[in-house]
Amino acid sequence: MLWSIATVFRNVRSYSTGSVQVKRRALPTTTSIEYTIPDDPYLLAKKFQQVSQSGKLDDAVAIVMQAKTRGQSPIVWNLVISSYARLGRLSRALRAFSEMRRRGFPPTQTTFTALLQACALGDSDKAVDIAEQTYKSMDTFGVKPSIINVNGLLSVYQRKHDMKKALECFNELPSVGKRAPSLATYTILASMCRRQISVLYEELAQLKNGHSTDQKTSDQPFHFVSIEENTSHSQRIAIVRHNIRQTFTTLLDIWATYASDAEHRATNLDSDTDRLYFDTRLLKVVLKACHSVYEDERPLARKGFNIIAHVYGGTKRVDENGVVTNSVPLAVLLQSNDEHVVLDADVVELAIGLCDRGKRYMNIVRLWASLNEHFAREVEPLRRRFESEVQEFTELANLPNDPTQRKAPKMTMFRKRRALM
Repeated sequence: MLWSIATVFRNVRSYSTGSVQVKRRALPTTTSIEYTIPDDPYLLAKKFQQVSQSGKLDDAVAIVMQAKTRGQSPIVWNLVISSYARLGRLSRALRAFSEMRRRGFPPTQTTFTALLQACALGDSDKAVDIAEQTYKSMDTFGVKPSIINVNGLLSVYQRKHDMKKALECFNELPSVGKRAPSLATYTILASMCRRQISVLYEELAQLKNGHSTDQKTSDQPFHFVSIEENTSHSQRIAIVRHNIRQTFTTLLDIWATYASDAEHRATNLDSDTDRLYFDTRLLKVVLKACHSVYEDERPLARKGFNIIAHVYGGTKRVDENGVVTNSVPLAVLLQSNDEHVVLDADVVELAIGLCDRGKRYMNIVRLWASLNEHFAREVEPLRRRFESEVQEFTELANLPNDPTQRKAPKMTMFRKRRALM
């Protein structure tokens, strides 16, 4: 992915990159009480953390401003910028960045990660433009972007609901190297798609109730059909439904890309490419989206059955000798050393609930058996909550195929809750 070199940030009172102008507030230089000013960069960083964590950020910044330049360091200024970034104070973060460079300290990857976080959490309507120019300027300062910086930019797009730019950014990422997509990359994109689906359903509800809507959400992604002013009411509903279908299809594509990428890295790991692991956060986003569109897009939503089986087992594969065996669950292949959650109650309930809506009772039985086989430690605390319900599904799965001989399943507490999804 090639990025054009941005205009160098200038040491003036406003942050300027091309046409973007943001006024910056001066940093505090006086403290509310008297402090000792360390002359050592390590002690200054420690002092800053102690004072800022006590709720006196202005005092902590003033201590840094009063310290001699030889007692400062890039680490100290990164702490200042990060503190403002976590609070969403973009103008102050930019000012601290200017003060850092004015004192001759070169920015690092951490510096730009903090600046991008400030853009994401800030309320400026120019945040996207500032974030893009900040990212592009990394080459100017001799800092090579990593996937952490890319995820920072994607987080800005996520917060500002710019799905089109997020997908364009993702499509330009390399498949190998330090800027190859990470688990966080896929999770950010999937979360954006799910939120887009929720917003489109809100728009659809307004149209069904006879209300007009002026939301711009439907024409943000580049592949969506926009709604023109002279579009009829029925056409508007059809277009919104199309956009929902397109967004959900995009979400499924993101998941498929993640699964394929993760399996490839697990078996053909490049020395310069980090391995992809599995975490329930990404799967829960996908399964919640399946529940959201199930009534309107059942053929697409039912692809969630295959995703569940792929992640936790229950699928078969035929080897080169024609022998049928159980496939290795994706969560087993990508499991890390307790760094990521591979199974929890929420994802089990989402999985069982989706299979229940499709009356795939045998899928539930196979899922539970696979979980007990491959994730015995994680299943143990969940056994009391789900085992009786799984037993009920086991009985349903063994009933005759003739619908007239089947009894209506009981409306258990879990079913009642899932019926509201």
